[in-house]
This record gives sequence, structure tokens and C-alpha cells, in this order.
Amino acid sequence: MTRPRIVFVAPYAWAAFACEGSFAYVGGAEMQQARLARVLAARGHDVWMITADFGQAQRVEIDGVTIERAYRPYEGVPGLRFFHPRWSGVIAALERVQPDIVYQRTAGVLTGQCAIWARARGKRFVFACAHDFDTLPTIPLLTSPRDRTLYRWGLRHADVVLAQSTLQQEALRVNYGIQAELVKNVIEVPPAPRPEPAALRVLWLGTVKEDKRPRWMLAAARALPDVRFVIAGGPPPPPMSGDCERSLRSEVERMPNVEMTGFVEPARVPDLLSGASLFAHTSAAEGFPNTLLEAWAYGVPSVSVVDPDQAVSAFGAGVRVDDEDEFVEAIRGLMYDPDRRRALGMAARAYVLEQHSPAAVAGSFERALGLEMNSRVTGAA
Repeated sequence: MTRPRIVFVAPYAWAAFACEGSFAYVGGAEMQQARLARVLAARGHDVWMITADFGQAQRVEIDGVTIERAYRPYEGVPGLRFFHPRWSGVIAALERVQPDIVYQRTAGVLTGQCAIWARARGKRFVFACAHDFDTLPTIPLLTSPRDRTLYRWGLRHADVVLAQSTLQQEALRVNYGIQAELVKNVIEVPPAPRPEPAALRVLWLGTVKEDKRPRWMLAAARALPDVRFVIAGGPPPPPMSGDCERSLRSEVERMPNVEMTGFVEPARVPDLLSGASLFAHTSAAEGFPNTLLEAWAYGVPSVSVVDPDQAVSAFGAGVRVDDEDEFVEAIRGLMYDPDRRRALGMAARAYVLEQHSPAAVAGSFERALGLEMNSRVTGAA
């Protein structure tokens, strides 16, 4: 049986493969697509990915995934580059790849562009939510009528819509009348949890911008001067502003128990987690944060504002808080209670093993797309 060719259209996912020439940004949606692509390739699927041109070869295979280069991300005349080289570059890459299934993640103009190409060529289009915002009637991050129109058209013309959580499933049903399939985020689970570190250390990991509220870490650091706080991550890519990262760094320079690492390559994340007693997540609006899953997979408990799919409240993966004061007090309580930290960390790891392992997520993806009979399931996944 001929395997259908699956292509992930993810312009900024090149750095998620940790290759030479990558630029200093890896978003959660990009990281998740790279992980899922690798898992599917390991199970025998014909998997491709279209990314922007960051200086890599036109076509390269990494971990079983064939990566096709499209356009240079900042090339072209502002305003006109929406059409060329961006839209034209994606279409040209799709024509070269000739996929049977086009997968695109995150609400935006790319949703409509991919759906239009797939519909014109008689191919299947799959849209996957990357954020709870993707399910709302009005998408906060899509400010122009053009962007909103293309996204809504693409969403309504998707052959399959994938949600990260039951909350997203319900929101898509209520707001768009769409019956989405549940495919959770995938995470590689290490063979054993990390040993309890000798030093008390709280880790924050993500893109440093105001809506993720990294300054809560500074409040906790002032309250707990004998605890080490690590803020890992760099600013968002242009045209988004890096002001938050710059101003935060100027404050941190005056705080002896806080460290800012800057951009962290994916390969370095395990080292950061191995030294963490506790993981902090302060963003109020998310999909299902990759960073939480990464921490939980290593047995690192969390203090978070979000509780995706009740992983915290029902499975005991950490402690959920509502505001900055609760955040500081939760960290204070857990940092001086190693037995409770250990129990929460083991519960978090057990949850990830059950719900987010490569085999579990790949199986959900295959069922959602009707690919069960087309995969060669191997132990590698």
C-alpha cells in the first residue's frame, strides 16, 4: 500500500531541529511539530516539512523527516511580501513536495493559504490548534481583517481539525460548530526522572515577553533570597518587540540569585531540567504548554497559572495559582518541602507517560486521519 505523504507547513520550525544555521527562536508550536514529525517518521510514515530559508540546503533529511526550503523570512517589500515571496514561496514548495496531507498549526493567514492549495489540488488539509485563542470567535492576535478572513476560511474548510485539549474541543464545537479530534502534545519521556538536585533552583523556560509574565520570577526571588531562580529563553523574533527581555535583563543584573540564560537550544533543555527543583509557568493564556510537559517528563513538579486538561488538579502534576502572591507562596511552600516536591514530580511523570508519550499521541493522530493501516509501527516511537 502506498503511504500518503504528510507535509508540515511550519516556516519557523527549522531551529527546532537544532541544525547549523538556525536562528535564535524556537516556539512551542514549532517544537511540537518537529517532535510529531520525527515520531511519525519513526513509525514508517512519509513525512516532510516546509520551513523558511535560514541558509540551509534546498532539501535535507533529518531524523527521517525531509525538510524543504521555501522563502527567506524577511525578504521582500513590506506589505507586498505577504504575496511574494511568502505566499508564493509556500505554494511553490507545496508544488515541489506534492503531499497528500497538508498539516498546519496555529491560527493565521497560513491556515487559509494551505487550505486553498489543498482544496485546489484535491488534497486533505489538517489544521491543528496551538493555543486556546485559536478556538475563539475573535482571535486576539489576528488584528487585520485579511488575516482573520483567511484563518476562518481555512479553519472551516479543513478536512480534519485537531485540538490539544478537551477545552479546545468544546470551544471549537460551540464557536464554530466543528467536531475536532483530540490529539495531545507529544513529549519524549526519559528512561528515568532526574535526581533531586542538591541546590534549590526554580526554572522558568519560554519566550521572554510581557504576556508570559516572567517578572513573577523576580518577585519570588526577592522573597526567597536563598533560592536560585533561572529564567531561560530569549526574546521573540522580529517584528515582535524584544523590549521585555531587555528591561528584565537590566533588573536581573542587580539580583544575585537570578540568572538569565538567553536563548536555549532544544538540546540544552535536559541539562536545565536536571538542575531544577521546581518549574515555574506564569503565562495565563496557553494551549498545552510544551515546557510543562518537558518538566513533568523529568519528574520536575510545577507551579503554574494554567491547568490544561486538569493535569494539575486531577493528576497532581503540581500546584495551580491565580496571581503573583499565590505564585510566590506556592514556591515558598514547595521549596522547603522536598517530600511533597518528590510526590508531585512522580505524579507529573506518570501523567505524561500515560497521556503524552510518542506511542499514545501517534496512535491518536493516526486514528484521527485514518492512517492506522498505513503505518509501520516500530519500537523507535
